[in-house]
Amino acid sequence: MRGIESRAVVIVPSSSYPKGKVIGLYGLLGGAIGGLITFSYIIVLSVIKEGASIQDVPDFIKMLAAGAVFGFFLGLLPALLTGYSAYKLEIYFDSIRNVFPLFAIGFMSTFLCIVWFMLESYSTDSIINIILICCIGGASAIATGLIALPKHK
Repeated sequence: MRGIESRAVVIVPSSSYPKGKVIGLYGLLGGAIGGLITFSYIIVLSVIKEGASIQDVPDFIKMLAAGAVFGFFLGLLPALLTGYSAYKLEIYFDSIRNVFPLFAIGFMSTFLCIVWFMLESYSTDSIINIILICCIGGASAIATGLIALPKHK
């Protein structure tokens, strides 16, 4: 039986950036947070336009829960793409200067997924909706980054 050779090389990663945590949390939370942002916006608009009473609160809570579930499935691919990009760029969430790169990554990931799957018409109205959805993707990337990205100590 041979022992371990003395010339054996152990490769240790140069960085301890948590790849699995970042991509996994973005995948799990990114779309759901985007759905919560979207449905919160819809709730605020409905309260402003129609007013709300205390009896509407359970309906709003149900809408938020449905938004999180719907957003999870609809935003899964852009969220995973955002998490992978954040991992590859090794973004740390330790200062406010990292907010714009996260927004840009979330915006572009959402835009790429929309162009890949859903672009059917070239009307001005659909372009405005695409930009709005991409902004929600960017905001979701920032909110998820608060939770998923590592911080410098």
